[in-house]
Amino acid sequence: FHFAALDIRQDSSKHEEVWEAIWQQRGVKYDKSNPDNCLKMLDGANFPLDEHLFPEDSLPHDTIAMLRQVEMIQRENGGQGCHRYIISNCGSVLDVMEVLTLARLTLGYSGQGGSMPLDVIPLFETVEDLAMAGQVMQDLYNNPEYRRHLEAREMKQTIMLGFSDGTKDGGYLRANWSIYRAKETLTQISRTNGVSVVFFDGRGGPPGRGGGNNASYYAAQGSEIENREIQVTIQGQTISSTYGTMAAACFNIERLFTAGLENYLFGTHANELSEAHRLLLDQMADAAYQSYSKLKFDASFVPYLEKMTPLMWYGDTNIASRPTKRNPGGGLRLDGLRAIPFVGAWAQMKQNIPGYYGFGAAVQQFKAAGKSAELLDLYRSSLFFRTLVENSMQSLSKSNFKVTAYQKSDAEFGAFWEKLEKEYQIALEMLLWVSGEDNLLSSNQQSRQSIALREEIVLPLIAIQQYALQQLRREDLPDGEREKFQRMALRSMFGIINAARNAA
Repeated sequence: FHFAALDIRQDSSKHEEVWEAIWQQRGVKYDKSNPDNCLKMLDGANFPLDEHLFPEDSLPHDTIAMLRQVEMIQRENGGQGCHRYIISNCGSVLDVMEVLTLARLTLGYSGQGGSMPLDVIPLFETVEDLAMAGQVMQDLYNNPEYRRHLEAREMKQTIMLGFSDGTKDGGYLRANWSIYRAKETLTQISRTNGVSVVFFDGRGGPPGRGGGNNASYYAAQGSEIENREIQVTIQGQTISSTYGTMAAACFNIERLFTAGLENYLFGTHANELSEAHRLLLDQMADAAYQSYSKLKFDASFVPYLEKMTPLMWYGDTNIASRPTKRNPGGGLRLDGLRAIPFVGAWAQMKQNIPGYYGFGAAVQQFKAAGKSAELLDLYRSSLFFRTLVENSMQSLSKSNFKVTAYQKSDAEFGAFWEKLEKEYQIALEMLLWVSGEDNLLSSNQQSRQSIALREEIVLPLIAIQQYALQQLRREDLPDGEREKFQRMALRSMFGIINAARNAA
């Protein structure tokens, strides 16, 4: 940790609030519905920012003060101590230029050879943002001020891609294919503009947050995706399970290193996805997205998470690294819900929806349309597709709808539970068919046995937790009893999280 750099990360909407307050303090209106005018305002901004002009603990005060801390860290520890600012939910050039201008007016261009000592890193997360990422970066590369900034930073641009929120937004297949295509587009645009791009993957532990077989995932990326340097987030139980011992750390680092070498030395992966394969994946991703969207926009979706799962206690477990939702003062909304509790709540219910929902429906649809030969050829030919199938199989292996079967008779959520269980059965049948396996993960016995061993620990805890959740739904439950069952649900969560390795 002596050599670890500290990153700064903030949501793009917060920067808009900061600039609204800054311009208001100067008697000018900042209207983001007119982005061209906002860009002109930022470009012409040439005044010092003083946090003391704003109330203490306010967002503008804390944001400006935080940037001054960056300056202090660099002064005492060198430029590498803290030099990256990540913009969550980045979807436009303006989102990036707001941060660049904040840094310019706070840090200035002193020292560091006359350059701004900060790398601005856009994080593209939603399906829509991933689709627009190429255009956003092209416009940034064409922006004179941003171009000057890149030249001062040795023409190196880090771009972060959000697997967790991408999956929450678009479902497993749509998110992973969107990220793959976005990487290809961003690589081509960056190379054309003479920019060295580095992809920073926001991956979590379970497949629903981008986890699973990381080595196979990176080995499957062809020459059209830049991989001279790859950065990956390691979170939660993944840290201890993957890098907790010297032997495990060496093994997993070697696997990732080898995955990168495979592309460089053998050059076979670039040819795995033919145009026919790409078209099929495009169509399947759209079909999976439609299936997942029907679930996501079901009127029972958010109420089910809120009332029937332990979602609301994730903040009390103190393992999510961030608040359960982005709008702590408001009601529960899917777009404001953090990915860790979202994926974790489904895992606690042994349903693991983010890891496969829509995937099986897409395979079933194209199989029924007479595309069986094309689907089987895609599985045989593409390591990328095989990796997605195997990762979804991991999610299915950790699913068990028997433990929530009592919900089938629930007056409010019975039909919704049946919808979830039906897709589980479809995914189970279709992924076994396309892989040619008789049982889930039969070609990966190590993962299969590891999951089976941990399930012996998890299932009793699940039974205890489900009982507690049922009691907490009773309207006649005394207050003293309510606190007892809340503790029971929470303590069960700790055990399930650690045994299943599915928190982050």
